Amino acid sequence: MIGCFLVAAVFLTGMDVDLITADLHVETGMAYIEQGLVEEAFGEFTTALELSENAVEAHLGLARIAVINCSWDNAVSEYETYMSLKRNDFRAPLELSEMFLSLRGKAVDALDYAEAALALAPLNSRCWMTVAAAQGSLGNTDEAIRWYTRVIIEDELLAGEARVKMGSLVFQQGDLSEAREILLPAATGGVSEAHHLLALIYMEQNDDLRAMDSINRYLYLEPNGLWADSARICMEELGAVNTQNN
Repeated sequence: MIGCFLVAAVFLTGMDVDLITADLHVETGMAYIEQGLVEEAFGEFTTALELSENAVEAHLGLARIAVINCSWDNAVSEYETYMSLKRNDFRAPLELSEMFLSLRGKAVDALDYAEAALALAPLNSRCWMTVAAAQGSLGNTDEAIRWYTRVIIEDELLAGEARVKMGSLVFQQGDLSEAREILLPAATGGVSEAHHLLALIYMEQNDDLRAMDSINRYLYLEPNGLWADSARICMEELGAVNTQNN
């Protein structure tokens, strides 16, 4: 009976049942990616494209899987396919830019795609962040700071991340005091990476007590974080220095 209603609906409305079914597979695939079920997601996207070549979101999903698998050429191919079919969607160039930022020697490509995304979504703060990161990677510090500052002013949710990125950039330039001032609000807001960077700054300034405090705060927030092992080593070194001084 349901089949009869579906056939009638298709006849009356012109619905593309294959495309509808394909879109459901794409939706399921995206959900699988969020759950870390990459193989299952791949199956959903390939099934979607077998059902309908118009299930273009499947290419975006396949590109994301390729990035997860560090299959960079496949990622570029899928992203470019998606961009050719969805010219007004900023997500593909944005994600391509973020991918290139993670690769050595690809900062120029990262900036090209970041600016393409920004042109499509000029008010999107994630695009501002990516443009800033690409400019920073190319050594254009002032331009990077300009974009990070805009994020800090206009997007409360991304402000902490922007402060960490900008603080790290200023720290690398050797301006410890300015980097500290940039990072402190992020640290107060509970951004763990800000505490890690502050610890490095305090160590450079030979302020062992503040360095120890920042390390402790980082390890409290991220006991198994990316910098946890090096943080513990720094803590041991600082403890040894304090013992010698006493």
